[in-house]
Amino acid sequence: MIKSPHAALSCAQVIARFNLSAAPSSFAPTHPKRRSAVVMLLSESEHGAQVLLCKRGAHLRHHPSQLCFPGGKQEREDKTLAHTALRELHEELNIDSKDVTIIGRLDEVSTLNDMSITPYLAQLRAGARWQIDQNEVEAAFFVPLAELLATQNWQSLRVERQQKNLHFRVFKTPYGLLWGATERIIERFTKRLGPIS
Repeated sequence: MIKSPHAALSCAQVIARFNLSAAPSSFAPTHPKRRSAVVMLLSESEHGAQVLLCKRGAHLRHHPSQLCFPGGKQEREDKTLAHTALRELHEELNIDSKDVTIIGRLDEVSTLNDMSITPYLAQLRAGARWQIDQNEVEAAFFVPLAELLATQNWQSLRVERQQKNLHFRVFKTPYGLLWGATERIIERFTKRLGPIS
């Protein structure tokens, strides 16, 4: 992995930049019957802010073994999409909502299978413990945000789907490639933070 040429930002610096940036567009889900929410969870480390990612179980029916943010589909009992994100975070990683502070919402992202994803930026309380549910998650790990922000750490991948050539940006991790909707969430987040010197 190529390290970032930029100085690492602390969680406080990331949150300050996020709060000063333009708010996401007004919320109007494209597919109101197929809605989901995820948490882009920040945590402080000696290398600055880091982001929690999950590797989905290989046995799962949808998106097996893919890297993603914790989250999932909105259920009928969820009052809001923020509740969906926090409920899924607890189910997948046993992280209690009292250990998480939601900072704000990012723009909705649509997947190739017509699911709309609402991402929430949040911060994990220092010292909070977590444990994966192996029925849903194969692994969970942190990636320094500075490495995700460095454009030279991303590569281009061409995939053929339904006789069309699709191009994706991918990020290599020890657990596989990060790409797809998760990559687009990170790209939009990076743009919202603005240039980092």
